[in-house]
Amino acid sequence: MLAIWKGKGWIVPVVFIAAFVDVQVVIDYFMGEGFYSDNRWVKILALVVVAIILGGIGYLLNNRDRIIEVDSETGKKTKSPAHTLLFLPIEVWAVMVPFVFLGVDYFNAEQESKTLIYLENPRVNDIYGVDFSKIFKNEDPIYKYGAMVVVSVDMNLIEVQSSTHAYDGKSGIRKDMHNGKVKEAFYYADEVTSFTIRELVKFYGDGAIFSVSRE
Repeated sequence: MLAIWKGKGWIVPVVFIAAFVDVQVVIDYFMGEGFYSDNRWVKILALVVVAIILGGIGYLLNNRDRIIEVDSETGKKTKSPAHTLLFLPIEVWAVMVPFVFLGVDYFNAEQESKTLIYLENPRVNDIYGVDFSKIFKNEDPIYKYGAMVVVSVDMNLIEVQSSTHAYDGKSGIRKDMHNGKVKEAFYYADEVTSFTIRELVKFYGDGAIFSVSRE
């Protein structure tokens, strides 16, 4: 069986997960609910601090505190096995995880910026992945994820048609977007609903619109 970690390599996920959960709880407690998630710099600062702590732990375990064994016959010195996770020393993870996190964070920021540009400058045939329960009243609280297609843009007034069915998860509508099903006319009801650009942007901020597709 493949060993996921050796020695105290399990410390890596424990430190990162526990630290981020605790940091978010503490910051939101003192600064107000949502402060942590709404401020990117807080996440980055917390990541750097946690990485430094983990790097220090890795250095102590794998360099300063590793046992050195001396062969009684040859006098050759060898160190005890390093504390690793997936064959990588703890201190290496302290560098890798921040880079991965920052890469994902940058990608998400780019996607969010692109989505906002699309919402502020709508075009006919733009398709929105939406949570109907956050837009309309009396919607099914379970089967609530569907799509809207822009059928008209008149200055600040946007007209859309809603899909005739919905899913109980975002993956359903994302699959329909991927395979092109949402581009078919039969996918939508004939009824047209009007929104302003400001409302669309607010829907995105509230999580009512979670994706925008444009050809």
